[in-house]
Amino acid sequence: MKIDITIDFDGTVTLGDVTQLVLERFADPKWLEVEAEWVAGRIGSRECLARQAALLSASPGEIDALLDAVEIDPVFPRFVQEAHALGATTKIVSDGFDRFIEPILARIGAKISLLSNRLILTGSRSWRAEFPHVDRDCSSESGVCKCASVAAGKFRLLIGDGRSDFCVAQEADLVFAKGELIEFCREQNIPYRPIASFREARVYLLELSKRLARGASSDSSLEQVQGA
Repeated sequence: MKIDITIDFDGTVTLGDVTQLVLERFADPKWLEVEAEWVAGRIGSRECLARQAALLSASPGEIDALLDAVEIDPVFPRFVQEAHALGATTKIVSDGFDRFIEPILARIGAKISLLSNRLILTGSRSWRAEFPHVDRDCSSESGVCKCASVAAGKFRLLIGDGRSDFCVAQEADLVFAKGELIEFCREQNIPYRPIASFREARVYLLELSKRLARGASSDSSLEQVQGA
């Protein structure tokens, strides 16, 4: 069975949340009020991001300078290469913005497909969010419905860290989880392996690939890979 890997970006590929970093540096402080509404569940992430993007005031050059300093998991590019060598498909599915993600991927030379929201320059320092991958039936009201991106007919592996991954974790066959996602998987009895970085993810992926190559069923593979 082929493995299809869905990878979150902020806090998973990067060591911090890039969208939050940009907002902290360049947005009107009202972005925090919008964030609080989202955390409280009063608005979905799509509305949250649209309103926050409208509060940004930065030139493209200022944003690029900030992105140049963003730290990524140093093992991530190697993980992608090894996943492809194993015959797995990989994609970053993020509810963040392409304007932040694409320059970072280009800087590290990672060749991986991307689904994300768009950030459009509307003036010398003003921006607008667009949502080309929106799903109006998305229960999370996200800009990018991660559940809709999950491939059928393959072993579905998710690598993520937080709230935007909660829904799609329930659609995955296995989760390599960081941060808040670890506790969510534990509470929901979702098969997972806790990771601190892509260093552990490399080891677990190789183990999973070997077990699937031996023809194990999905259920037994999950049990063995979890070490249950």
